[in-house]
Amino acid sequence: MMRALQTFVGEPLRYRRFDLAWYRISQLLHERTNGGFDALYMNAAKMLRPKVALPASPQMLAEEVAAVVEQLRREGYMILPVRLAAEDIDEISNFAFTTPAICSDLGKGIPISRDNIPKGEPRYYWWMDQLTAVPAVQRIVAEGPYCAIAQEYLGCRPILAHITLFLDRPFEGKYEPYSYHYDNDGPGFLKFFFFLTEVDIGTGAHYFLAGTQSHTKPGPFAKAAIYDEGELYRHYGRDKEVIVRGAAGTILAEDTSGFHRGSIIEHSYRLLMQIQFSAIDVPTEQELYRKLHPVSVPGLHPGIASIARKFVSAGR
Repeated sequence: MMRALQTFVGEPLRYRRFDLAWYRISQLLHERTNGGFDALYMNAAKMLRPKVALPASPQMLAEEVAAVVEQLRREGYMILPVRLAAEDIDEISNFAFTTPAICSDLGKGIPISRDNIPKGEPRYYWWMDQLTAVPAVQRIVAEGPYCAIAQEYLGCRPILAHITLFLDRPFEGKYEPYSYHYDNDGPGFLKFFFFLTEVDIGTGAHYFLAGTQSHTKPGPFAKAAIYDEGELYRHYGRDKEVIVRGAAGTILAEDTSGFHRGSIIEHSYRLLMQIQFSAIDVPTEQELYRKLHPVSVPGLHPGIASIARKFVSAGR
């Protein structure tokens, strides 16, 4: 009882974050109703968070956006027909290797270079508001089709909840993201993964069970937990497993409420950027540690600004 009060009342009051309480309550309601709450909320979200007008993306026509959404609803994932430009890959990668990273201790900056990635941690991150100061990231948000895809997929105006850059390296030890699980990140969400290095077996190939993205799961798999892959294969069929790999510049859209896992880094490293859209805000440890500062982007479309205001604002 005391732990529940701390989780749902104490910490939100301490951080003065009602959205943290609502997020944790939505996670609880998801598990208590096996996704029934999620469906009810998403129906209500169409009225609570009506869609906004968005600019046409120079990268994808409206009918192409519709085709992506159709496949996402059917399969839960799609490698997009657009790629990240080489100059954007270089710009974000250069940011990573010239800016101190963070890991479990958010107060400690960790210098990382291509030739010197410290051992002892499976994954390193960067501060999200520092990342959004990178012009390439601003272009991805402002000019890419991602806001439009997320809005059509969710059926309401989404929130750009996360912009995360992370680096995975070889790690001796158990790391839970490398086991099958699904994400309980609220009643509706969609993620985009931007490969900044080549991703293959041995360098972090991504595994996904196609068509398992329904928030209502079979009874034995209802909780957001780690699952034995053999049990999942027996229920869903191993033929549902997709191994996602690709060259630097590949962009994967995925509803990670479907079962998925990462894979062991055997050599080199994987540098990847993820952006997450959600029907509710998803507070992160970074936001609870310190206030994030949105970056001013001149000429930002008001529709994009309303979705991404956590990270960017319309500048003059």
